[in-house]
Amino acid sequence: MVGQEDVSVVNIVDQVIHKALELNASDIHLEPLERELRIRFRIDGMLQDGAVAHNSIKKQIISRLKVLAHMDITEHRIPQDGKFILKTSDGAAIDMRISTFPSLHGEKMVIRILDKNQMKISLEDLGFSYNMLEQFKQLLSRPQGFFLVTGPTGSGKTTTLYAALSLLNSPQKNIITLEDPVEYNIEGITQGHINRATGFTFAQGIRSLLRQDPDIIMIGEIRDPESARIAIEAAMTGHLVLSTLHTNDAPSAIIRLMDMGIEPFLINAAVTGVLAQRLTRKICNQCKHLGELSLEEKKFLEKHFNGESERVTHAYRGEGCQACLGTGFRKRTGIFELLVMNDTLSSFINQYPKLETIRVQAQTDGMRSLAYDGFEKIQNGDVCVEELMRVLA
Repeated sequence: MVGQEDVSVVNIVDQVIHKALELNASDIHLEPLERELRIRFRIDGMLQDGAVAHNSIKKQIISRLKVLAHMDITEHRIPQDGKFILKTSDGAAIDMRISTFPSLHGEKMVIRILDKNQMKISLEDLGFSYNMLEQFKQLLSRPQGFFLVTGPTGSGKTTTLYAALSLLNSPQKNIITLEDPVEYNIEGITQGHINRATGFTFAQGIRSLLRQDPDIIMIGEIRDPESARIAIEAAMTGHLVLSTLHTNDAPSAIIRLMDMGIEPFLINAAVTGVLAQRLTRKICNQCKHLGELSLEEKKFLEKHFNGESERVTHAYRGEGCQACLGTGFRKRTGIFELLVMNDTLSSFINQYPKLETIRVQAQTDGMRSLAYDGFEKIQNGDVCVEELMRVLA
């Protein structure tokens, strides 16, 4: 418990932020409870408890952060958004995006930490198998087409797209993005952001950027039928278009486009591939050990991998140590599913536009499911069975 008499509010805020940076947290949550302010950090995708501040100073802590983010400290009834740039001792600049939300016991605040240094990442660092990475790079090397990355919120879609743009970035290419918001600046690329308050939507933004002579377009998210149709038209007129969707797997993205009113023949003409992904925590190398599978883990493997699971009787897991803060996990990696469009799959989409038919044909053509990619990482000792069960639940 941090009390009013211990240190000043300014020092408390500084300590919380620097603790988050030390832990490589992606977010800081400040949650007002009846008698205290609970502070939690999101580390490797999971929330972990931090300090607790005394009730007497919780409003001052929130106000201090509002001042830093140039927000209205007198407004407590409606949500607000703001940001500030933190300069570290080594000269790095870290974007801190702040949002507030009125709650029963005061304003809840979430701080998103956007460290530009962490975005200097290549596709090779994301966890792709060699064969899938080569397939992905081949799709990105095409001069035109519509490529989608899909998965739930927080599955790393934007990171994958930024890594792809970093690969494609060159003086010979005019690359333009349209995002909500721009999370990281990539030098050499024109990055735009939508502004709903002024009516600058994704659909309007896509039309505008097409007049900027782009070679490659990245759209943060396909959210409505109009955006989907304009993006597909752009892909059919000589542009490489990259974007994201929220679907559970790669074949579902095709069905989602159809649900948006996109005709199968347009999907076949424009879509080159779909990458589905999840983020899973890696086993901590400091406390990794080999152990027998539990009955629940055996049933999970048998259900998803049939006879292949019989050769896996033991798997690695983390015991928990100081290096991983007792969690048994440290850092994250991706598990992926890459659907590559071809003539056979296109004909199936035209004749049998149903999810299961598309999934079976894609797997016949060589698509490996998210579960199988995770299974390979279990065998390699990178991911534990329990974590794959959580991610695929």
